[in-house]
Amino acid sequence: MSIVALEGIAQRCGDFVALDNVSLHVRKGDLHAVVGENGAGKTTLMRILYGALSPSEGRVIVHGQERHYRSSREAIADRIGMVSQHYAIIPELTCLQNLMLGAEPGAVMNLRQCEDRANELAEQMGFTFDWHSRAESLGPAGAQKLEILKLLWRNAEIMILDEPTAMLSPRDADALFVSLRKLASQGATVILVTHRLPEVTEYCQRVTVLRGGKLIDAKEVRDVTRAQLAELIVGHALTAFEARELPQGETALNVQNLVVRGDRGNDAVKSATFQVRKGELVGLAGVDGNGQKELFHALMGTRGFTGLANLNGEDLSGQTTRERLAAGVRIIAEDRLAEALVEDWSLADNAVLGFQRLPSFRVGVGINEATKADRAQQFIAKFNTKCTSTDQAIGSLSGGNQQRFIAARALGENPSLVLAFQPARGLDIDATRAVYQGLRDACSQGAGALIVSFDLDELLEFCDRILVINGGVVSAPHQKERAEIGQLMVGAI
Repeated sequence: MSIVALEGIAQRCGDFVALDNVSLHVRKGDLHAVVGENGAGKTTLMRILYGALSPSEGRVIVHGQERHYRSSREAIADRIGMVSQHYAIIPELTCLQNLMLGAEPGAVMNLRQCEDRANELAEQMGFTFDWHSRAESLGPAGAQKLEILKLLWRNAEIMILDEPTAMLSPRDADALFVSLRKLASQGATVILVTHRLPEVTEYCQRVTVLRGGKLIDAKEVRDVTRAQLAELIVGHALTAFEARELPQGETALNVQNLVVRGDRGNDAVKSATFQVRKGELVGLAGVDGNGQKELFHALMGTRGFTGLANLNGEDLSGQTTRERLAAGVRIIAEDRLAEALVEDWSLADNAVLGFQRLPSFRVGVGINEATKADRAQQFIAKFNTKCTSTDQAIGSLSGGNQQRFIAARALGENPSLVLAFQPARGLDIDATRAVYQGLRDACSQGAGALIVSFDLDELLEFCDRILVINGGVVSAPHQKERAEIGQLMVGAI
């Protein structure tokens, strides 16, 4: 018997149809995957189950009873919880305060008992937290873990996880699924929205495929291969991403003995030495929190460093971020909402963000409006960003479409060096391949690219060469081989 049954769900906004007669049946105790391209309707369907949206048509049945949730609060009271791609973490509050917020155990709280329960939940999932530190100290992976713990704090029995491993290392992702399986064995039900097909085939029992707002298929995972699942998602067979000879161009980025201080006064990057040649994509593999962010910020110009960092022979140490952008440094930021976009601004205005002082964007003392509109259209077209117009607020787009746009922006203005932090975060199969092809095209025109991803399989598939960072130390594996790289990532060798 299904613990969740969504039957004939339609969701319309004017002439736009987000969902068209979609049904979903989820069994108690299953890990059930919902997959599809960006804009397929996955998150919309989950928000209907979570009470954040009311369907235009159809029925929501939970525990065998039809429900008419008027808000997420009512769904939470029915023990449904959801972790979305955009975290609901308040930076100024402590981790413990964020965990309890909205679900405090009473008007008067015993904080010691609350912390003890928080530690029990964290231990259950294999997480560790400094509960008294402010949440602003968390990276995206830490924030994701805290969001998952909030579901357990609220005793959720039906857990909706939207791209839960997008910011986790392979080791953390594996540990998360071990914990989710344990929860499922104890009676919890997990609905997993993901683009990572290995997660589906390795951990889930059933999978539902959406495309263009319609139900394509629902299968037992044991009855479908990964290749078949990918074809169902995109609607066509996929060709292999061709490997190529390791580029032997001149050096674009030369880093020697680079030291970067962390927020706590420690050396977050320790005497890093490496090069990125023109024409090559270099992946930087590592568990989140091992110095990737600090290294990127140092190269971007938002954090100081000692040692040497040269771009095309020019010293970066005295250059501002503005000057580095003018020299061809392009950035796909780790946190697109905090570092790459102004949500209330239009796509056209976001198209010039960071480039507004470049001569090609200016006329007199102002911005060339015709150029701005033209660039926005180019960026939209490059990776097929789904939007209504260049005047649309970028904050109204899905996370995947925001990612497409900022990736296109980084690759659209003659890059010399692309610093890409999780460039395919939240992207579907076709879009991920398109972005990496865009990176490869930029490199074929003389750029170099340094790419951080917490998906090691992604780096292995798309990058020419891989470096590893662990504890702030950058090393190079003997060969591009998963086992050795995985061991270097956790300091096992």
